[in-house]
Amino acid sequence: MPTLQAITLQTRQALAPSPFLDPTLLGAGRAVLDLLPRDPETCAELAYQQLHAVPFREVKTCWRRAYTDAVLHQVLGVVEKEIRAVSRDWVGEVVKLLDMALILTGGAGREELIEEWFSTLEGVLSSSSGNGREGVYARGCAGGQKEPSRETERPAKRRKVDLHPSSGLPETLPDTITREPALKYPICRAGNLSLSDFQAKVANPASQTPLIIEGAIEHWPAFGEDRAWKKPSYLLRKMINGRRLVPVEIGRSYTDAGWGQKILSFKQFMDEYMLSTPAPQNHTSPSINGDHAAPKPDVPTKHEEKAKGYLAQHDLFAQIRSLRADIAIPDYCYTFPAPQLANPANVKHVEELEEPLLNAWFGPADTISPLHTDPYHNILAQVVGYKYVRLYAPEETPKMYPRGMEGDGVDMSNTSRVDLDEAMGVWGEVSCWTDEGESGGRDEDRDGYGGRENSVEEKYSKFREARYVEGVLGPGECLYIPTGWWHYVRSLTPSFSVSFWWN
Repeated sequence: MPTLQAITLQTRQALAPSPFLDPTLLGAGRAVLDLLPRDPETCAELAYQQLHAVPFREVKTCWRRAYTDAVLHQVLGVVEKEIRAVSRDWVGEVVKLLDMALILTGGAGREELIEEWFSTLEGVLSSSSGNGREGVYARGCAGGQKEPSRETERPAKRRKVDLHPSSGLPETLPDTITREPALKYPICRAGNLSLSDFQAKVANPASQTPLIIEGAIEHWPAFGEDRAWKKPSYLLRKMINGRRLVPVEIGRSYTDAGWGQKILSFKQFMDEYMLSTPAPQNHTSPSINGDHAAPKPDVPTKHEEKAKGYLAQHDLFAQIRSLRADIAIPDYCYTFPAPQLANPANVKHVEELEEPLLNAWFGPADTISPLHTDPYHNILAQVVGYKYVRLYAPEETPKMYPRGMEGDGVDMSNTSRVDLDEAMGVWGEVSCWTDEGESGGRDEDRDGYGGRENSVEEKYSKFREARYVEGVLGPGECLYIPTGWWHYVRSLTPSFSVSFWWN
């Protein structure tokens, strides 16, 4: 990994040519380019406004690059301040700046440089002695001066420092299922299915059905003792002692009015949502820009719902590359599924992918993904904890009551209007819960759904007739979800999953 002195010099050299000579920046305009080296904070603010002025896919490359380069100029400023004084947590300041660039722009051609910065920062922390020498080390490197002899020793000879001690962390995330679903129509299972057998399955549209595959990913380092994702201490360490930023969904479901998003440090996400009992919701969820969302019309229940935080459908592995090394794309994702005979209208046409799309799903027990479809074939790999999954075939689409174009112009036709939790609460025959409590029966005194049965019956009467399959996905298991199949996912314990989309 590069030293702080080396990465600082490398960044200066990358930014040294006049921005007027960089073709990726020209569209930003002369005033912005003139500001970039002199006032990167203002330049970043201007670029930020442009990033949010149109849908992300329509953002011009020049604004993504302008924001990223402005951030890199700010990073140099933070490091140079360390020459004069030790700040409270200059590493945290740098991490926040760089992660915001990755989250908002994807890196805009500076991905490798940003990754080098994160590698350097890990080295800075591991080289610290815990007595204030983190700042001394930074000052020596940033100023281009010769470092003290102790600082030039190999990192292995120095005592490692964890600025966020993990002594109070549980050794592993809990994995006990406190409420076991009863499976009426279980998904078929296969043990470590060969690639040729899987290809034969997906080559025929008639046999493109859900399948739980056992034993196909247990060789991943993420299951090993040294790099186990079930250990909070390991995850925090890979996140630069929890400093890395991640986008977190706040609320029960993205279909709820009060749903929102926040960008949090990974440590804050762990502390607030994974390692403690969440506080009751106040029926609003702050949005990613700090505004308050509209009140959420919660289903009335005698048990007040807790706030949920879910790191969902995020390409975490492009952002945190060191975690990407702990997993591997399953060979099944390189098969060639036959086109379906007839795709429902709600399944959008998508271009062929050159490589599978990876997304992380990390959250506490009882996080849900509502009934929806995806335009890709999917291998959902379970690494930590357990999830309940229910699937409905494409031919059941009329009974799913797909949503349509929302008032804000967002096409939600891939998502059902039916709240499955509500449906299970009012119709015991579609419930996976054997108890007569909150989510599994009609007892008006206990589940709080009794008064809604007539309304649900009137709106979604065909739903209770829809046929489905269901299963519990555990660590080391994969679920094949064919294109167009409606699926609902609920975590039964704290859970970490990875989805691999391909076509």
